[in-house]
Amino acid sequence: MASSKLGSAVNNRDKKSKSSSKTEIETLQLGVFRVLLEKRVSSFFAPDFAESVEAWRTGLNVLKRLVEDVIKLAPVMLSIMAFAKVWDSLEEVVLLGLETRMLQIIEIGLSSKDGIEGQALIMAVVARMVIVMFSSLIDHWSRDMESRAKTRVLHHYDDFLLVARFRMDLRTIQDNRTDDHLNATIPWNAFSALLGLGTKLFAVASQLGFMFHIVRSGNHGIIFATLCLIKPVIGAFSSRNMWSMRRVVEATNPDFLRMKSLKSLESKEFRSDILSGNLIQYIITEFRNARRSLGEISMESPEMQYYTKGTVIAGLIAGFVGDFPLMYYVAISLLQPSSMSLSTIASLQQSAILLRWLFWNVFYQANELRQYTSRTQHLYDLEKTLPVIKEGDISYPPEKHSGKGMALELKDVSFSYPGSKEDKKALSDVSFRIEPGELVVIVGANGSGKSTFVKLLTRLYDVDVGTVFVDDEDIRRYKIHDLRKSIATLTQEHLLFPLSIEENIGLGYPEAMTNVDLINKAAQMGGAEEILDQLNNGAKTILDPFSIQYGSRVEENEGTELSAALKQLKKKVEVSGGERQRLVASRTFMRFNSEDIKFVAVDEPSSALDPEGELQLFNNLREARDGKTMIFVTHRFGHLTKYADKILCMKDGKVAEYGSHAELLAKKGEYHKMYKIQAQAFESLL
Repeated sequence: MASSKLGSAVNNRDKKSKSSSKTEIETLQLGVFRVLLEKRVSSFFAPDFAESVEAWRTGLNVLKRLVEDVIKLAPVMLSIMAFAKVWDSLEEVVLLGLETRMLQIIEIGLSSKDGIEGQALIMAVVARMVIVMFSSLIDHWSRDMESRAKTRVLHHYDDFLLVARFRMDLRTIQDNRTDDHLNATIPWNAFSALLGLGTKLFAVASQLGFMFHIVRSGNHGIIFATLCLIKPVIGAFSSRNMWSMRRVVEATNPDFLRMKSLKSLESKEFRSDILSGNLIQYIITEFRNARRSLGEISMESPEMQYYTKGTVIAGLIAGFVGDFPLMYYVAISLLQPSSMSLSTIASLQQSAILLRWLFWNVFYQANELRQYTSRTQHLYDLEKTLPVIKEGDISYPPEKHSGKGMALELKDVSFSYPGSKEDKKALSDVSFRIEPGELVVIVGANGSGKSTFVKLLTRLYDVDVGTVFVDDEDIRRYKIHDLRKSIATLTQEHLLFPLSIEENIGLGYPEAMTNVDLINKAAQMGGAEEILDQLNNGAKTILDPFSIQYGSRVEENEGTELSAALKQLKKKVEVSGGERQRLVASRTFMRFNSEDIKFVAVDEPSSALDPEGELQLFNNLREARDGKTMIFVTHRFGHLTKYADKILCMKDGKVAEYGSHAELLAKKGEYHKMYKIQAQAFESLL
């Protein structure tokens, strides 16, 4: 399905591209990836050179902002780091110059009657030792500065990403966004690559200057430097890169996709189901089968595969011309021996090796910078991403609010989740009204549209057709923050945060986070009081802490001090699913302490609770309903429907029936049928 959609989308683009005189679409299979590439026609050696130039031009603004942001964070540290890198690029030239000087002193001394000039040779050796010691100190100092500067930059961009991602609503996230690969290290890597490229270019210039210095006569320096540059230039321009090109990438190899799917099951969220279902051996066996079927097909990124596939002819040419410098000074030594000395030849040979290495580094840094610039631009683009759910312009609640709860109304509402088929609607032409302070129970089979009401009324999504009214005003007119501040939700999808239990409960009402009495009261209302009493650290316990704990080549039972320390590492605290639901419910009761709450939505919160715990939770929720409109979404009937002011019976995304418990039983319709089925199932268990 995904492949056909991708092919269709690109075929449409291909039709458009054919009308353009400069672009074409190329389909490549690189390892496990299918790549659809928009290319520009250019020269033989640099098929994407024009594209590269354009990419650099558009990337300059990204680099300008990046440099400004990074330098503001740690100007002194980065200055020291830059100085160290510049010195590092000069060190080889300085040391090579001293080595050349020592060789010249020895060569002259061996051919002179006066012998080797010892003092000059010792001075050169001492100078080299001083340079090496100085470089070591600079390197040590700069590594500390670089580590501290990197930490500041990572903190800054972690904050940037946190803010940018929390600005996205569910609809934005589900619109095929692929930004999970973005992280705070990308801007730092881009800055490091930029600094590395600059210092390598400086090193090249310094090395060329040194070569011109040691070969002054006959313009050998210029000729020799040119010969040294031919190989890396040919190699660089004959290599291909995809980083600057428009592309669509899709992993299409079924064995690769199956391997990834099976490997994802190792995460802890699946561990309980896998262990209880005895699925470990099956998963391992299937993973190994998929790996064998995949064979040696490359899983490396398509960009890197594309980059490494240079042309054979260009590679042969680059290999042949690599010996040009050697051939040149051999020829000069034969034809003009007076213009060359052994020390000069040795220095030029070492310079040639160093220069080639520097040029390869320049092109490597340039490609790395291009990659990270593209990703940094993607990162910066996140802050431009606007939520699909638009902000309203009026405050909630209105000044003349009754204080009895929130009035809710759906009028001719239809809604489909992103990515679902056009004819598959979660809600279809739904209309009903809930008065302030009413207790409404929504029942129906799974997939009938019950939970969708909660998502629409909390503006996690907006309707496709129709209108949702809150206190007789279009819900889209209210400021989202104000509206959600007036709503408390308790759903089966709510999870515990990797924070202390105290914080997990207190976050229901952050303004009262330090109020221990309110937290304890909320825990009691949610049925979690006994859970806190059973834990060693009580409310300070963290159930799902982030940690890195492991022993390397240490067995727990080997009887050493290390094994004893390994056993004493802090162990994770486990509680049951029902206990987790009680803790989540406690957070909702904590939220009730806010006087702003006008509407409570409860969506199947008791799936892991025993009947007694479920009844206690429902009773506590009903007792706390004063001044609040409450909606319960459930497929269970006994505890709630007889207390409801109204019952909505859903079927296939529509309101099948609407009324009180007695009224719906009297109709002998859908609600009556579902109620009887549950009653019979309950009686069979007695």
